[in-house]
Amino acid sequence: MAKKLLLVAGFMLATYPVQAAQNVEKGKSLYINHCAPCHGLDGSGNGEAGAHLSPPPADLREALQNSIISDEYLMWTIREGGQNVHTQMPAFETEGTIDGNDAKDIIHYLWQAFK
Repeated sequence: MAKKLLLVAGFMLATYPVQAAQNVEKGKSLYINHCAPCHGLDGSGNGEAGAHLSPPPADLREALQNSIISDEYLMWTIREGGQNVHTQMPAFETEGTIDGNDAKDIIHYLWQAFK
């Protein structure tokens, strides 16, 4: 039984971006407006608004290219912010700025742009 659950969970993780988000252009626009000020247009963490943050914004390119970040972690961070990991990233869902579908579009864009 445990093996079946792991297999199902693995399948869900592998197919999440394709099934969950279809609007890459919307994701790009949302990223530019809400994420790029700190993470930079290229995702390297060099955004002007993030220049004085400690810790600095994550380098999303590195995280995505080296597969050290998951869709679930991205979703959690976008929605709940960085309070739980001691960063100044805002909780976009709590603020009412980005909903779950918007977050999915951003994640889809990230994989397209920075992988």
